[in-house]
Amino acid sequence: MKTIREQIIERIIAQLETIMGANGYHNNIGVGHVYRQESVLEQAHTPAISVWELAETRERNKYGGTIRQLTIRIEALVEVNGDKHPAEVSNELLGDIEKALIMGDMSLDEFIDDIQDIAAEVIQVPVNRKLTEILSESMSEIAHLPLNWKLAGATIDFEIRYTTEWGDPYTQ
Repeated sequence: MKTIREQIIERIIAQLETIMGANGYHNNIGVGHVYRQESVLEQAHTPAISVWELAETRERNKYGGTIRQLTIRIEALVEVNGDKHPAEVSNELLGDIEKALIMGDMSLDEFIDDIQDIAAEVIQVPVNRKLTEILSESMSEIAHLPLNWKLAGATIDFEIRYTTEWGDPYTQ
């Protein structure tokens, strides 16, 4: 048996795998390109999305249940094709992720009370460094991904509110 939280994360990953042009999105991510707790900046290929579970707050409700608020971060990196500016592709990527999670497959609704995007940004990295060096050092001088890399990236944070029985994360 899986916790409600685990079932929510699995549904989120499945919904992100539907991001394909054939499904009405601007970018093509698809099955096999959505990771969990792995930085897409470390991946050797694009497209790639990673789902990060950040913090979860909990409080007891008046009915004896536990209201949980899970914050997740979606990190994505895609190639820029054609004459588009990377910032334009990054904004399309943000839109695709938001649409997939909020307006996509409504089966996520059976587990959650609410989902809301709370922060978004274009991924930024030092322009004079290799991607592998970025992750191990502090980012004091940052700029957008260099244009000649033909990559666009974005992060978007969501708060997901769901309720479980008090002391039982397996039951709603």
